[in-house]
Amino acid sequence: FHQQMVYAVAMTTIGHFERALGRRALWAPRYAKYAGRGGDQRGKAYEVPRLRIYPHGLRTNNAYYSPDKKALLFGYFAAESRGGDTTAPGSTVFSCLSSDIVAHEMSHALLDGLHRRFQEASNPDVPAFHEAFADIVALFQHFTLTELVSFEIARVRGDLSAANLLSGLAKQFGEGSGHGGPLRDYGNPKMAELDYDKSFEPHDRGSILVFAVYEAFLAIIARRTEDLVHLATGGTGVLPAGALHPGLVDRLADETVRTAGQMLNMCIRALDYCPSVDITFGEYLRALITADIDVFPDDPLHYRLSFMESFRKWKLLPRDVRTVSEETLAWGTLDGPSPGWLHGLLDKIDLSWNQKLNRSEIFALNEKNRWALWTAMKQVFAAHPEIYPQFGLLPDLPRYNEDGTLLRKARKGETTFDVFGVRPTRRVEPDGSFRTEVIAVIHQRIPARLDGTVALDGANAADGFFWFRGGATVIIDPRSGQEEIRYSIVKNTGSAERLKRQSQTASANYLSPLRALYFGGETAEPFALLHTGHGDDDRV
Repeated sequence: FHQQMVYAVAMTTIGHFERALGRRALWAPRYAKYAGRGGDQRGKAYEVPRLRIYPHGLRTNNAYYSPDKKALLFGYFAAESRGGDTTAPGSTVFSCLSSDIVAHEMSHALLDGLHRRFQEASNPDVPAFHEAFADIVALFQHFTLTELVSFEIARVRGDLSAANLLSGLAKQFGEGSGHGGPLRDYGNPKMAELDYDKSFEPHDRGSILVFAVYEAFLAIIARRTEDLVHLATGGTGVLPAGALHPGLVDRLADETVRTAGQMLNMCIRALDYCPSVDITFGEYLRALITADIDVFPDDPLHYRLSFMESFRKWKLLPRDVRTVSEETLAWGTLDGPSPGWLHGLLDKIDLSWNQKLNRSEIFALNEKNRWALWTAMKQVFAAHPEIYPQFGLLPDLPRYNEDGTLLRKARKGETTFDVFGVRPTRRVEPDGSFRTEVIAVIHQRIPARLDGTVALDGANAADGFFWFRGGATVIIDPRSGQEEIRYSIVKNTGSAERLKRQSQTASANYLSPLRALYFGGETAEPFALLHTGHGDDDRV
C-alpha cells in the first residue's frame, strides 16, 4: 500500500503539471562536459527516463528530492508525540503516507526539471520559492478532493477562512517528529506575523508567499460563493445554528474545488513565464499575471486583482514597479517583436511536436532543437550584435572552466552563451483556437568574487567565487506569417545592482549549512540541507 500511495499521489501531481503546461513532464537531465571545436566547451545532456521513488528510503524524520539520484526518498521513524497528539508515541510514522509530503517532494522534482538553476540560492527568495511552490501545489491538491473539501466545509460551518480549514501540512509527520502539530501550520496566528523584510530562513520566507497565494484564493472563493451565502442566510450573511444543509455544503464544495483547480493551473502555468535564474517573489507575481492574461484576457471574477492585493499586503511586489495594475505587472514586449532574422531562425527548429511521442522521443527532440537554436543564435548575434541587450547578454564574454578559471577568451564579435531548453507550450485560446508557442531559455555566466566584482579573466577558486548568471526566457509565437517574440523575460548579466545583491547573499551564507546552495559542488543533496539544516527543525 505504501508503494501504491506514493505512486497515486505522484501521478496526480504530474497530471496537474502536464495539463497546466500543455506538454509532458521531463525530469532534470544529467549533464556531462566535452570539448567542442576550437576548445569550446559544451554540455551534453543525458535523459533521465524515470524518477525513482523510495517509500522507505531513510530511517529518519525527513524526506527529500535528490537531484543527484534523480529520486524521491521518504523517511520513517518512531514517533516522539506529545500529550494530546493523535499519533501514538513510539508508533512508526511513514512520511510516504502523507499526501502533502509526497506532493511537496514531487513538486521539487518537477520544478527542477523545468528550472535547473532554481537550486542556486542567488538571492533569499530562490530557495524559499522552491519550498513555497511545493507547499502551494500540496495545498491546492488538497482542495481538489471533493470529499475532503465537503467534510471540511461541513465541519467549519462554511467559514473558509477558519484556521482549521487547512488542517496544516503533514499533521502526523509533524506530531511524530516532536513538533506538537503539523509541519507548517498555516492556521497558526504566529505564522501570519512573518515579515518579508526580516524573514530569511527558506521555510519562513516561503511561508509568506504561500500566505499571499492562499489569501488570494480565499478572496476569490468569497466572491464566487457570495450569492450562495446570501440565499442561505436570507441576506444576513450569518448562518443559522446547527448543521449546514447538505445541498449548501455540496454547492460550496463544488465552487471551492473548481477554484482550487483553476488556482493550481495558474500557479503552475506561470512557471513558463518566470526568469530562468535568480527569481524573486515579485517576478513570480508578474509571471502569474502575464500567463493568466494570455489565457483569459477577461477577468470578471477578479482573480488577478486578488493576487495583486494579496501580494501588496505581504510586501511581495516587484522592485521595478511603481504602480500596481495588470498593465504594469505584465511582462512587456519588444519594440520590434517581429525582426527579420526571427523567421529564418524558426526554420532551424523542428516544430513537429506530437503528444503521442513518448518521453524519450520528446527529450531527443528537445536536445536537437536546443543545439539547433544555439547554432542559429550564434550566427544571429554575429550579424546583429546590437540585440545582445534584448536577451540580457554581454558581448565579448570568455568561456570558463567549472572551477571559474579561464578556458578561452572570446573571439572578436562573439560571446559565450548556452541554450538550456527549447520547449513547447500548448493552450486553447478564448476563441476556441489552438496555439503552440516556443519557450527558449538562454543563459550566460561570469565568475564573481565575494566582494561583488566580476572576474572576467577567471576566478581564483581558492579565494572563493560564485557564478553570476544572466540571460532570458524567450516566448516565441512560431505561426507561419505571424512569427514574433511575445516576451523576453530578461535577467541582465551586466546588472551591477543584481550582482551586489547576490554578493551580499553569498557572503552572508558563506559559512552556513546552505553554502552549497550558493557556491555548488559540495553536496548532491541541496533539498536534504533545506529540510534539515536549521538547528533542531527537521521540517519537510
